[in-house]
Amino acid sequence: MYIGIDFGLKRIGLAFGESFAFGGGILENNDEAVHRIAEIAKEKEAQAVVIGMPIRSQGEEGTIALKIRNFAKSLNAVTGLPVYFEAEQFTSVEAEERLSNSGIRAERSSGKVDELAAITILEQFFGRFRDGEVEPDIQQTN
Repeated sequence: MYIGIDFGLKRIGLAFGESFAFGGGILENNDEAVHRIAEIAKEKEAQAVVIGMPIRSQGEEGTIALKIRNFAKSLNAVTGLPVYFEAEQFTSVEAEERLSNSGIRAERSSGKVDELAAITILEQFFGRFRDGEVEPDIQQTN
């Protein structure tokens, strides 16, 4: 089982899956988030974590990248799980469009967009994974 994460400053969208992704809800991004995800990883017997890394149109990382990298290091230290970064552009916009096409009003405060963005991140990762070997960005520590 893999855990997909759409990291936001207020909320963290979650997804789970092995070859296809499904929603896992949202968590508030607070001091307990890393430990809560570690608990979920243990419950789900996760083998790795995939975190979306915002990439700008010219290929450089977005402004939130350092916070994501620090979060990933903390998560790796607590869980011992390898962490993969999945380049993401416009996953929240895509999520809003998918919700709108489904007839669901995409309100950012509801967390539906964050959860669907996490699904999109994990689906992108699975596509890359099927196309060849994917090396973790942060190796397992335990």
